[in-house]
Amino acid sequence: MNRLLLCIALLSVSLTGTLAQNKGSVDYQDLYSPKIATVSPENDGPLERFHGRLMFTESNRFLSSGDVSNSFWKKYYGAQSLQTWGRYMWTLGLSYVASDLVFNLIYYRSDYIIKDPSFLIGGAFALIGGAMDFGGWVKLGNLAKTYNSDPSVRRDYSLNLGPTRSGGFGLTMDF
Repeated sequence: MNRLLLCIALLSVSLTGTLAQNKGSVDYQDLYSPKIATVSPENDGPLERFHGRLMFTESNRFLSSGDVSNSFWKKYYGAQSLQTWGRYMWTLGLSYVASDLVFNLIYYRSDYIIKDPSFLIGGAFALIGGAMDFGGWVKLGNLAKTYNSDPSVRRDYSLNLGPTRSGGFGLTMDF
């Protein structure tokens, strides 16, 4: 009996909350207006680098494969991978150098540090990774400049799912 009363109480509270939310409901004509606003690549603004990726400045949306041609996407993916792997390598190299430095200072003489081959390997990893990270960063900047100046790399069609101009709901393709 207590469970039944608890279920009825919870149901009445949820219905009251649902009815309270529908007080300022939207009119039918507002839901299916004849003017449809869609986000298109022209409204996204120019591209810029953002933490190893390319982002549209006005919409804060990352570049996707549907926005550009296949060859541009392959170049973008390569530059992004180069920067990511470079970041992993220089981080690993610097952490290896730092841990090896602390270990050698605690257990060995300070003149042994320069002759230690593991110290040199960590330094090489850090330098190579830094160069890869910088190279990927430069490539992403060049790709952003190319996208902003050359309209031939952009896709010129879009596929939208939503309200249509006739008042229904459907799938539209603009080309």
